[in-house]
Amino acid sequence: MDGLSGPESDKKTNTDLQEQIRRHELSEQRVRSVQHKLDTQIELFSLIHKYSQQAFNAAHPDELSSIIAEGIADIFQLEIGAVFVMDPAAESFTLTGSFNTGAPGLVIPLSKEWARKQGITGRIKHNIILESPTADDSPWKALGIIHAVYVPIIGNDGTSEGVILGGVSESGQNIYDFHPTDILSSFMVYCQQMNGIYNNFSAMVRVQEADSAKTVFLANLSHEMRTPMNAIIGMAQKCKKNDIEGSLSKEITQIEISSKHLLGLINDILDISKIEGGKLVLENEAFCLKELADNLLLSLNQTVEKKNQDLVFNYSAQESSRFIGDPMRLFQVLLNLLSNAIKFTPESGRIDISIEELSREQEKTLIKFSVRDTGIGITPEFLPKLFLPFEQADGSASRKYGGTGLGLAISRRIVEQMGSEIHVESEVGKGTHFYFTLWLVNDEDVCPDGSCGNAVEIPDLSGKTALIVDDVDINREIIVFMLEQTGISIENAQNGKIALDMVESSAAGYYSLILMDIQMPVMDGYAAARSIRALDRPDAKDVIILAMTANAFKEDIDQALDAGMNGHMSKPVDENTLLGMIADAFQSE
Repeated sequence: MDGLSGPESDKKTNTDLQEQIRRHELSEQRVRSVQHKLDTQIELFSLIHKYSQQAFNAAHPDELSSIIAEGIADIFQLEIGAVFVMDPAAESFTLTGSFNTGAPGLVIPLSKEWARKQGITGRIKHNIILESPTADDSPWKALGIIHAVYVPIIGNDGTSEGVILGGVSESGQNIYDFHPTDILSSFMVYCQQMNGIYNNFSAMVRVQEADSAKTVFLANLSHEMRTPMNAIIGMAQKCKKNDIEGSLSKEITQIEISSKHLLGLINDILDISKIEGGKLVLENEAFCLKELADNLLLSLNQTVEKKNQDLVFNYSAQESSRFIGDPMRLFQVLLNLLSNAIKFTPESGRIDISIEELSREQEKTLIKFSVRDTGIGITPEFLPKLFLPFEQADGSASRKYGGTGLGLAISRRIVEQMGSEIHVESEVGKGTHFYFTLWLVNDEDVCPDGSCGNAVEIPDLSGKTALIVDDVDINREIIVFMLEQTGISIENAQNGKIALDMVESSAAGYYSLILMDIQMPVMDGYAAARSIRALDRPDAKDVIILAMTANAFKEDIDQALDAGMNGHMSKPVDENTLLGMIADAFQSE
């Protein structure tokens, strides 16, 4: 009889069942263990993602460091988390963000021998460093840390900038049951992620700081260059009016031409800086295109006559049309193109400017602008460089014809910002043709009788008093000269504090107009305007305050308006602009 029977058979069956149960339980344990590890990893990486998102959205470096430090304590169940930045000489660590580790700003002396051994300075030797327990010369001893794990912060240039630290102190080691090897790999993943965010954030901050420094520098440069130009151009205009017999007309005219040429170069340098910094902002205002073209030709007539050139103008758009756009920038582009044409065209040559209406729709009109000359032309190999800043065909062109090589670069960027592109065709010895098209938004109004008639009327300000605030005597003298024809009484102040005292001690409504410089000693124009507006008197909100400053950037205009001023004009102050702005300000009261 084969096999077992009876009690022996039952015993074997029972043993097999028990073995199967044991194996099943072991299998379940392994599944639970794997599932636990998976759940732990999912939770871990979920937390890493959470803190990475918070770090990515940090508003400033201290907030970023604090998020990194808090993440270390939360994710890895450590007692201490911190971010330390190392000074350039590698002599100390500065705490920038912490969790349960003192206050930011804490400075810890750094042993160079310890830093060398740990690979913190010079060429980085390790991605992750463990001190368990901490070395006798370790800076973490000063924090009471006896078990430390940290990762160097590697900058974009490959050098160490500090460390991301996690640790346990003697008082907390039993609570945290620290097992350093269990967290090394995950800790490194977290710190590498944060290192990348930290580097990107630091690079962005450096760019912002550099951009801010550049803006301040350009504002100061604008002020320092425009202030003397204001004096030169203003005094030339004053001399021209006072030269009744005309005996100095030629000399004064030459001063005006040279000064305006220099002012054009200053504007070009400041414009290209604004363009490259993304700060060139186009305005939207109504203007008459025909009047813009007439003013353009008027500004160039003298130069053309001097070179005995023919300047031919063809205007085929509706003369009564008005459009919405940036007339100043459009004028600048056309002036650059025409000035180049005049400059590079020999005496007795010809320049044609054409403004042609190609298509008209209900809300917009397509206009083609064209400037053609019979000048020296441009070589084919130089054409690709034509619109690059500071580029000219060769050094001799700059010496012979002058200029910085910025005009075309600025013109191209302005036209591109207007939604179009400048095209050029040229042949050496035969001339050059520049042209572009623009869709201009139609204005509902039209120019009366085909003419906008924008000549500035001199406002009658008899019986009113103006306060001119400027720390430069000659600037005040020029403004007094420009305002004499209005009949307004004028008083002067050398800085914002004196102006504030004069307004505060005057009778209500005594001053109708304040022309305020910005950069002044004791109290600047912004502070003075805000202080005047804050005075507890009925006229504090009503007195007209106009900024009159060499600071010519858009942010300067915005800052003037934010300070409570009614308007902004840049130096050198143009007489028509000054009178027009004053007239508009009084009309809007």
